[in-house]
Amino acid sequence: MKIAVWMDRGKMVRAAMGEIPCDLTVCNIQLVNMFSGEVYPAQVDILDGIIVRVRTDNECPALPSERIFDGGGRYLIPGFIDSHLHVESTMMIPENFGRAVLPWGTTTIVMDPHEIANVLGIEGVSFMLDNAKKTPLRQFALAPSCVPSVPGAENSGAVFGEEEIARLLELPEVLGIAEIMNYVDVCRGDERMSRIISQGLKRNLYLQGHAPRLEGDALAAYLLAGPESDHECRSARECREKVRQGMHVNLKTSSLSNHLPDALEGIRDHRWHDSVSLCTDDVHAGVIYREGHLNRVVQKAIGYGAHPLDAIRYASYNAAREYGFDDLGAIAPGYVADMQLVDALDGRRPSHVFCRGKLVAEEGRYLGSPYDGGLKFTNTMKLSYLSGPGDFRLKAPASQGETLVIYSKYDGPFNKAFYETLPVEDGYICIRQDPNLAMACVCNRHGLNQRTVVPIRNFGITEGAIATTVSHDCHNLTMIYRDPEDAWIAAETLKRSGGGIAVVLNGKVLASLALPAAGLMSQLSVDSLAPQVEQVEKAVYDLCAGKSSLLKMSTFALAALPGAIMTDKGVLDGQSQTFMPVFR
Repeated sequence: MKIAVWMDRGKMVRAAMGEIPCDLTVCNIQLVNMFSGEVYPAQVDILDGIIVRVRTDNECPALPSERIFDGGGRYLIPGFIDSHLHVESTMMIPENFGRAVLPWGTTTIVMDPHEIANVLGIEGVSFMLDNAKKTPLRQFALAPSCVPSVPGAENSGAVFGEEEIARLLELPEVLGIAEIMNYVDVCRGDERMSRIISQGLKRNLYLQGHAPRLEGDALAAYLLAGPESDHECRSARECREKVRQGMHVNLKTSSLSNHLPDALEGIRDHRWHDSVSLCTDDVHAGVIYREGHLNRVVQKAIGYGAHPLDAIRYASYNAAREYGFDDLGAIAPGYVADMQLVDALDGRRPSHVFCRGKLVAEEGRYLGSPYDGGLKFTNTMKLSYLSGPGDFRLKAPASQGETLVIYSKYDGPFNKAFYETLPVEDGYICIRQDPNLAMACVCNRHGLNQRTVVPIRNFGITEGAIATTVSHDCHNLTMIYRDPEDAWIAAETLKRSGGGIAVVLNGKVLASLALPAAGLMSQLSVDSLAPQVEQVEKAVYDLCAGKSSLLKMSTFALAALPGAIMTDKGVLDGQSQTFMPVFR
């Protein structure tokens, strides 16, 4: 697939032959060649955003370009391509995300907008694609395959079947189908997943995988079904086997996990690394603001032992080949002039970034126009059925019995659930005498009068309430609290703001972050948003005495995980995909 559909090849040929001048020459640089692995002095001539010539330093053009840019002896490398991410996880709308990451050298991304799809359906995906066009960052998308993540286990704001997938695949910015995470159903030939996958197969489009710990027969079955990549390698052995089986692996360091050192160890002795690229998956605004974007993954890969040229190739040329971008990811005639100048080959922030031959960032500063503040969002908090603090109490059954209690990250990374005999006061479960107990609540915010309330042990909170609408994957209102009055105030705060995060103690809002775009994203720029995110993160950390975080809350209701998962429909055993009764 050619990105440069605007190219006038006759004009390019004339420019290469010296008959017409180019727009720009970037000179006095050390070119990092993605084809040969060489680094050498060169000059790059550009016309209409396309690279026309790459000349050795002592070659003189027949006609000088209209503008000369002195690279100051720096290295010239391709712009980076993030092969998989959820823009919503940055809490920035796409245009502000573009303004945030272009100065770090990212010039193309392939997003999976399944967070907003779970709230607003196709309308949400369309918003992401339209808003993305307001900066030079090239933002492609894949059609979200799992909306909701586990049908029947939770209620989302939309449901995607083959019809919705087919509609999205007709959009020019949509390259294929996003992470097919329901690998269990794929391997057992589930009809719904097979129909969704077939929409991509019959169009010969890209099918992105999501297959943690899949191996042997199941891995072969998954590949035969159609998915061709994975970004969830957790060990050297897993990464090695997936590459051996012909799978493309997207190695990542995200704000949620870091399996990069183990994954790199798995491919260290491989002669060819063509099927390896890099991604960020879920990265928070504060990380981007302080440390960068895909350059940060490059930097960490080099720190873990990857050769600098390999790491740069993973983040550019290999990612372009993964998606069939024939003219991205390298600096050569006919390629789009997405380039960055860096002082060293170590993943640091570039001094200058070019996108389609235009200088778009300099010394960490985006050179385009700022956000104009013109967007208006519909409030997606459909919670009219909540009427007061009593909605956050757990009514006990008439007879004596046991209550299901979620144990926070019990003996490992996932929650578990056990039955306990708990005191009852005035007909309601009472946790007041046990400081290790709190209440957890997941409220449907998509128009259904449905919620689940159960006790949770060892979350760390001993007073107050925490509420968030960033709750993968359906993004229902999720709360952990000791005091139902504080829980009610937190819920009301988020209803008014259109969603977000709120921390409440003794009737007072300690910290809050409004996320009016589907309850997931802010309109703030990264430099304004990052401090606010850090403020609410600190408030959560302090209220939980350092034992829990927003991250832990954001995956609390993720039905695709093993362990005990709480959704608006009940408490799910993630392993068996069956609901456990709250009382017995």
